[in-house]
Amino acid sequence: MARLAVARLWFCSNSFNPRRTRLADLQRWEWVKGGDALAHPRLPGSEFHAIAPFLATRPGWDVAMLRCAAAPPGGPLGAEVVGAWLADVAAALRPGRFDALYLSLHGAAQAEGDRSVETTILRCLRMVARRLPIVATLDPRASISDEIALLLDGTTVVQAPGEGGAAAARMFSLLEAILAGQVRPVGAIARAPPPAGPLSAIPPLRHGGDGASGRKLLDASAFTGFPWNDTPWAIPTALAWADRDAGLAREAAARLASRFASGHAANLPVAPFPAEALVRLGAGGRRVLMLDPADAPEAGGVGDTTALLRALAGLSGFPGAMAFGVLADADAVALAHAAGVGASYEQSLGAGVAPVYGPPLHLRVRVARLLPQAAVLQSGRLSILLGERPTPATPALFRQAGIDLEAQRVVAVKGDAAARAAFGLLFPDIVTCACPGPASPDVLAPWPARPAGARRRPLPDPLCAGAAGHRPGRRSPQGMRLGGAAGS
Repeated sequence: MARLAVARLWFCSNSFNPRRTRLADLQRWEWVKGGDALAHPRLPGSEFHAIAPFLATRPGWDVAMLRCAAAPPGGPLGAEVVGAWLADVAAALRPGRFDALYLSLHGAAQAEGDRSVETTILRCLRMVARRLPIVATLDPRASISDEIALLLDGTTVVQAPGEGGAAAARMFSLLEAILAGQVRPVGAIARAPPPAGPLSAIPPLRHGGDGASGRKLLDASAFTGFPWNDTPWAIPTALAWADRDAGLAREAAARLASRFASGHAANLPVAPFPAEALVRLGAGGRRVLMLDPADAPEAGGVGDTTALLRALAGLSGFPGAMAFGVLADADAVALAHAAGVGASYEQSLGAGVAPVYGPPLHLRVRVARLLPQAAVLQSGRLSILLGERPTPATPALFRQAGIDLEAQRVVAVKGDAAARAAFGLLFPDIVTCACPGPASPDVLAPWPARPAGARRRPLPDPLCAGAAGHRPGRRSPQGMRLGGAAGS
């Protein structure tokens, strides 16, 4: 009988989000093991959906679900999270208990004082289980450290949402071949030059297959690196595995890395400032979706920057209704619930977590609607959807909050590609705005751990110059410079 251990630590860290992600945050999302791990609700296509079909055709296999943990992207993990996860998994991997280990990893997790959580946990697990075959699935935005190919016995990319099961099935089959003595994987890494523009604009590439002339290529996957991971490895990387053939692995990795177009994002159009975009929109009558990618929850944003909301609130006589969401402000939600529907008062909104990206916005508001852990405030013709935590905006969320999207001339949301996909059919025009925030594609500054070539355009001064108490060139607590001269 083959005994397979399964564990998961899926988290993506934004180095410039000052809020630490604590153990309680993961416990709120996913912190399970044993039977609870298999029963935990997940999206179709999750890696763990491959377990039941695999076992159904292999009655001689047994699977044990060790600690499985996950949370939406956010600030670096608290040190206690990594310690608790490692204590659980390492204790379970006592010698002789398992024949192999499969890990579901994101590949871009950071913690306090640790720029690569995946590398740290793999080092520790190798101390406990030196000879145990260990394989992993990784997100296409993984930041691949130099040690990954030495610490693992195989990897593959989860190419897109919904494909996790297929990726895990590839790794289960690889483990089966390793245990049968059919293959002995050798890995190699190749880097591509840092691009001139936002790394997130580089498309991930597909995994590879078998090589020619009897040389067996097990997998070749491409990773962009997470653009807001302040590590030396947050750059385009190819990771390839071959059977007993280091040369083939190196060739495949180099070939795949060369397919990254280093200048792909260099000529992306410069996004307008929110106020500039609104002036342009005022002349027409079409409905518009405005995006703030710099504080996108899916990129680890804080959810409470105010630049785009400030631009909307500053309009006078704009011909149409407007809606904004989701602003993460737990205090404002609590005050709205305490005041009740219909109450009017002066409110300070946002900038509670990261005021370096702009000050709070002061408005007179009326409580329009209350929802669990959320509220809708009205200020003139502007509806503001509040939440207690960073939350990806969707049309369903606005409708649940009683905001009629068809009646809005402008809808503004914190998000990028996911928001564009969710709202795209509802709006003929979509404008991506230049705003300050922890996930801004145009923030440069010194990224202390990044290679010298991985530079960004400086954030234009006007975004910060009008904010009270903010000067171009002021450094954030994370070492990021907002506006001013470019750093290195």
